[in-house]
Amino acid sequence: MSTADVKPAAATTPAAPFDWKYYLHTAICLLIMFGFGQLPPFAPLTPLGMNLVGIFLGLLYGWVFIDIVWPSLAGLLALMLIGGMKPVVLLNKSFGDPIVLMMFFIFVFCATINYYGLSKFISLWFITRKFVAGRPWVFTYTFLGSIFILGGLTSASPAALIGWSILYGICDVCGYKKGEGYPTMMIFGVVFAAQVGMSLIPFKQAALTVFSAYETMSGFGIDYAKYMLIALVCCAVCSLLFIIIGKYVFKPDMSKLLALNADQLDTDGSLSLNKVQKIILGFLFALVALLLLPNFLPAQFFVTRFLKSIGNTGICIFLVTIMCCIKVDGKPLMRFKAMVDSGVAWGIVLLLAAVQPLSKAMSAPESGITSFLMMVVEPIFGGGSPLFFAIVIGLVATSLTQVMNNGAVGVALMPVIFSYCKAMNVQPELPLIMVVMGVHLAFLTPAASASAALLHGNEWSDTKSIWKTVPCVLLLSQLAITVIVVLMGGLLF
Repeated sequence: MSTADVKPAAATTPAAPFDWKYYLHTAICLLIMFGFGQLPPFAPLTPLGMNLVGIFLGLLYGWVFIDIVWPSLAGLLALMLIGGMKPVVLLNKSFGDPIVLMMFFIFVFCATINYYGLSKFISLWFITRKFVAGRPWVFTYTFLGSIFILGGLTSASPAALIGWSILYGICDVCGYKKGEGYPTMMIFGVVFAAQVGMSLIPFKQAALTVFSAYETMSGFGIDYAKYMLIALVCCAVCSLLFIIIGKYVFKPDMSKLLALNADQLDTDGSLSLNKVQKIILGFLFALVALLLLPNFLPAQFFVTRFLKSIGNTGICIFLVTIMCCIKVDGKPLMRFKAMVDSGVAWGIVLLLAAVQPLSKAMSAPESGITSFLMMVVEPIFGGGSPLFFAIVIGLVATSLTQVMNNGAVGVALMPVIFSYCKAMNVQPELPLIMVVMGVHLAFLTPAASASAALLHGNEWSDTKSIWKTVPCVLLLSQLAITVIVVLMGGLLF
């Protein structure tokens, strides 16, 4: 046989090592979910309550150590098998829940904003205003403000990536190099602004998850307009605190920003909106306006009656329907399937689909969970004021969110808030807002949030600089948020 007849051996891909930790966590998750309810009930918990607590704890374990998707699906199956819910009822209360559908359509809407390049336009528009020229700290404050707004309109991760791309352009134009004080400070500053900015909009992602979990338990819904006012002030003050910390603690060299011509940052014409982008921007304003208008218009006004008749979910569907119907230059304004494929975070949708029916079941008197939780928290908070409870629960949320999914943290604390407020006959707004704001301060560890993981993986940053910057900003932000929520919450609610 000639050498030409000899065929080379097929290249083999080395087998991936057996991931025993993943399967160990999986086994523990399922054991908690389906096995906890087999233990003797702890009075006043009923057998049904034990099963529901087991499902809840199993979900939390799975969300922390495994993933969001399949533990959420396993939780839905557990509710059918041991949670006392018939499949049709469960599906109506999970995937058929208005809040779950609203989250889905909000994702589709935000994907359209990103698709048409409006995210970058929003950031660039703010930092190219004339009043920031030659004023480095005003420029930096305005830059952070634009990322706050972008985080609220989209989500933290895309807002951070867009903010970094603009920051790299600033560094290139001004001559900043990797490792210098200003870019190192602002790499974190962008993530900080994007993450806290997500709290601005109460009808999307973590805020919606937390508020809807409480509303499902209690039937109580928070006033979105009042919440947004408080969140806006929190974001503005936190951004100002970051500037003060930067100016007097980190003291980066700002001289290179003095001669910055911000118009140079628009290298691809993002500031020039075309016809389609202007239409999409109009729909964005319409979405926010229509969701808030029922809080301001007279109750008997026909617009108010229409908006309340379809609800927040119906408003989202209404606008998405119009956007899919409209054609511009012969093409649909919104390509629905493409936006679903690119923009829907199915993990969050599934998490919410599992939380909604579980929250309602856990708050039912026949489970005994509310009575049990009150028995546990009464010795801790019974002698304290509702204000003390709100502050402590906010600190707990901020601490837990550094190692857990922020939505999961918020959901885990809702039964505690519900039990306390019901037993003490106090309004839940302050602790609710403290928890929602607290879970957005998630940027200390890589496990805190997706944007925090991006921060720890950014080559312009390093672990030493993160641990030097983040704790100080975290503590001062928590203090500022506490003061603002207490003062404004006392006036508005």
